[in-house]
Amino acid sequence: MTVARSKLLLSLIIPAYNEEKKIERDIRQANRYFKKARINAEIIVSTDGITDKTNLIVLHLQKKHKNLKLISHKKKIGKGAAIKAAVSKAQGKYIMFADAGYCVPFKYIRSGIALLEKGNDCAFGSRALAKSKIIKKQPLYRIIGSRVFGIIVRNVIKIPKTIEDTQCGFKLYKKNVAKKLFKELKTKQMMFDIELILRVLKHKYRVGIFPVAWQSDADTKFNPITGSWENIKDLLKIKLLYRL
Repeated sequence: MTVARSKLLLSLIIPAYNEEKKIERDIRQANRYFKKARINAEIIVSTDGITDKTNLIVLHLQKKHKNLKLISHKKKIGKGAAIKAAVSKAQGKYIMFADAGYCVPFKYIRSGIALLEKGNDCAFGSRALAKSKIIKKQPLYRIIGSRVFGIIVRNVIKIPKTIEDTQCGFKLYKKNVAKKLFKELKTKQMMFDIELILRVLKHKYRVGIFPVAWQSDADTKFNPITGSWENIKDLLKIKLLYRL
């Protein structure tokens, strides 16, 4: 699949930290969908201080998939920072990121693009809508943690109820909007989504929400103890330091 930059409809960014078990499937599934839907797209894998063979797998797949790019960071910089680096290189009319592990089928990209073409600046996949489907639920401890997190986000950070699912890793933006938002982004770790949403609201960008099918990733790298503490610190920074 060759890619003419001037005609690129979409840049798909996949942030990856030690995803050697999943990255090949993600890339193959994405390109299978792009071919079927006739979407001219590039795929940018942005690795974050990996210690496994993710980079080697991507480099090998580049021989077959000419639309595939790799951005590699030797030291761990955080998911938000990894996506930010990829956005700065993205060339598509629309820019999106999707979590590794094929948690949301790529066919839902069309729903996001449709919302952008209707005039929205951003299109967020959501697991919380009536038409959304949860194929495989999270473990109980993560469900409880998500509910507590939701209370904090609504009551302390003041994210509106219209954006009920802030953490679904399947979001699309118009190119100019993505470039501006990620250039301003300061949060390097997992809570970058929250900062981006607050910046979207600050700039009065139009947001479309669309339902997705989603399944929990059993191979998640999230540590419920250290990860939760890091998330709390980032939320405090977003609330107190960045003044959004």
